[in-house]
Amino acid sequence: MFTYKRKIHVYETDLMGIVHHSNYLRLCEEARVEWCLQSGVIDTSTESVFSLTVVETHVQHVKPARYGDEVVISLVVRTQGARLIFNYVIRAQDIILCRAETVHCSLDLNMNVKRLDHKIIKILENENG
Repeated sequence: MFTYKRKIHVYETDLMGIVHHSNYLRLCEEARVEWCLQSGVIDTSTESVFSLTVVETHVQHVKPARYGDEVVISLVVRTQGARLIFNYVIRAQDIILCRAETVHCSLDLNMNVKRLDHKIIKILENENG
């Protein structure tokens, strides 16, 4: 399991200091990109970043995050055929705020689905034992 921490910024909230619902997916993306960079799945090249396209998202809002909260985003990754599936839990002070899932696939430059890179599969095999 990978974890990513950061504080909630004022621009992510409404007038009551509560995080806008759309920002939970942004938090997930930050954690996912950090995992991808740290694990070696992607680098900063355009082709590498383009290779994992979001095709589906699910978000279950449990409790609101607020301005100044330090949130911890935990994620686990698995494959399913040509899909890479990320499951997230967002917490503040050990309280679950949100559960989410994003589904990704690799696309070629013509926007056709392609098999997951062997490098990704190998990284996940090593990570999951």
